Amino acid sequence: MSRPDQRSASGSYASALDLPSVVELLDQIQGMKTLTRFIARDQRKSVLEIEAQVRELMELVDRFYELLGPRHWIFHESLNTEKVKPLIDLPADKAEQGLIKLYQDPDALRFMIMGLRRFPQMRSRMDLVDKARIDYEAGRFYSTALVLLTVMDGFVNDLDTSRRRGLHTREAEELAAWDSIVGHHQGLTHAHKTFTKGTSKTSDEPVYELHRHGIIHGMLVNYDNAIVATKAWNRLFTVGDWAASLEKRKVEPKPDPSWREVLSQIAANERAKKALDAWRPSSIKASDPKFLEQDVCQRALAYLEAWVAKNYGKMASLISPRLTESTLKKTAGMVREGCSLHDLQKFEFKRASFEAAAVCEIDVDLTFDAGPQPARMRWIRETADGTPATPDVEAEWFLFLWGPWAMLSRD
Repeated sequence: MSRPDQRSASGSYASALDLPSVVELLDQIQGMKTLTRFIARDQRKSVLEIEAQVRELMELVDRFYELLGPRHWIFHESLNTEKVKPLIDLPADKAEQGLIKLYQDPDALRFMIMGLRRFPQMRSRMDLVDKARIDYEAGRFYSTALVLLTVMDGFVNDLDTSRRRGLHTREAEELAAWDSIVGHHQGLTHAHKTFTKGTSKTSDEPVYELHRHGIIHGMLVNYDNAIVATKAWNRLFTVGDWAASLEKRKVEPKPDPSWREVLSQIAANERAKKALDAWRPSSIKASDPKFLEQDVCQRALAYLEAWVAKNYGKMASLISPRLTESTLKKTAGMVREGCSLHDLQKFEFKRASFEAAAVCEIDVDLTFDAGPQPARMRWIRETADGTPATPDVEAEWFLFLWGPWAMLSRD
């Protein structure tokens, strides 16, 4: 059975609550609410909590678009919902500045960037993306915008090699994203109209929109500001979500779960919630005898020892599957390309910081020809299907920031 798709004639969703997966989930929850009146009553509270969480999240998306959609900001899946939440109660100007600060957090931006590696068409452009990041952090906003505009065009052009067309040639309706929050009626299709807006004469008036044609063709010359540069990042991650929705649309829907399966999932959600509530951030110094007793520290040791030995296959096996190529051999080639010019001679661990239930950052000094340099390895604890794991389930640590450029850019 296919999911209900309640899109408007323009191909966009009037509300985040209209996303097919959300409609389907709320329908299941409604059935569970009825069922738990008679059986499995101990699960009723969990069912109601899940419903409240889903509705709260979708309300956050809708309120974001109501506030910042008119300014052509898009809520993409890489945004941290907890950090976005306080912004929607602010006036639009302050909310916009608060949103820009989220992107200006170096760690947050790097984390969002790494998610782009899941697209084969983006991997050849990651060097350009990283150069745009360096420029952005240095305040060279004009350069950031120009580079990211070219990356977006090329990425979209490569998505369908049988009919190559860049982002700038697409009509807004072509960018309707199926079952994605960027498919909101104030999301990508709405913002794209300014992206492709034509400019017939040179203007030195300040520009705060991502007017692709005017910027690329040199007609709008006063766009060197944080708003335009950050909108370029916002659009890049949004286009990634749109590309993911194209693949998602092709996947055959799973059969509806049985009530037993739904009850089992609700029980699992409750266990995960209790485990997350009990979890607390912590850190351990490398001088602590228990440092190498941590699974993540053992895997970090294996990765760095393999780097010293130039064992790129071993290194590849420790990288997050979300970032790898189609085979281990191809991933090893990717690692060789990224690391072979950095001859790691030795390393010294400093500390491991467990920042979140599924996130650990390990500080380490890496010694190359020029001497030791401070670096940071970001590890994610992932389940077999590649999702970040809660403390109550079996999972393995995988390296998310794996390349020299990512590990050494820690400030």
